[in-house]
Amino acid sequence: MLPNLLKMFVLTSALACIAGPSYSQALTNYHHNLFWGRITISDRITDRLKWEVYLQYRAQNDDVDKWNIFKHHQVTSYWLWLHYQAAKDLRVSVTPFCYFNTIAYFPQPAEVGNRGINEYRWAVQLEHTANLKYFQFANRYSVEYRLRDIQTPEAFVPNYRIRYRAKLEMPLKRDKHPIRLILFDEVFLEFGKAVESSPAVFNQNRLYAGFSYEFVKNIKCNLGYMYLIQERLSGTAIDTSNTLWATLTFDNLVSQIFRRNNKPESKK
Repeated sequence: MLPNLLKMFVLTSALACIAGPSYSQALTNYHHNLFWGRITISDRITDRLKWEVYLQYRAQNDDVDKWNIFKHHQVTSYWLWLHYQAAKDLRVSVTPFCYFNTIAYFPQPAEVGNRGINEYRWAVQLEHTANLKYFQFANRYSVEYRLRDIQTPEAFVPNYRIRYRAKLEMPLKRDKHPIRLILFDEVFLEFGKAVESSPAVFNQNRLYAGFSYEFVKNIKCNLGYMYLIQERLSGTAIDTSNTLWATLTFDNLVSQIFRRNNKPESKK
């Protein structure tokens, strides 16, 4: 019998695949092709505490160049995390600082226009992992507090967003250059002043499939495909996106270099 956690992942993904298209058909549907790029730098502070920085860039096509996913800037962001390993299978994380600048999808919704929206974000996150026979399964719960100047530049309005992600990782190759299959589904719900006039609580859903490859010790790349469904504030339109997502991760390199430089010379 499948574990309960795996059942939840299968059910969540199935609902996303079945309900997503039918839900989008009830609204005006704008389709996009996107590129998401991320550089992740992380290192440990203590045995249990770790810092992590995301440097993110996203690009999008337009109605003329439908397959040029690098044609227009869409998002730039800088995101700092602090992770605390409370137990072997439980990690608690907080965001002391995060900044986003976001250009709306083409064509731009009337309530936003074509300017860049500034956002400051703080978050608390809880992730529980289970190491099963053939794969690792993780449940992640997040609460975000967001300040965005949606309507007027520099007039920041707050709201909250709740996120749930079910993630499955399966090792395909276990030697010094491991390869892992990654599948996840993440659902977003939002509420608060900035969206109080929006008719829906649903914000977006992300369904992802990709691979992780560690080609050098502590340096790995992730490459995958994500299908994204996101409702516009008007509640009358929805954006669906094919997304190529590439991530380059540098893990523990700072402490590794520090240890190497401080290693005592061997006696001759």
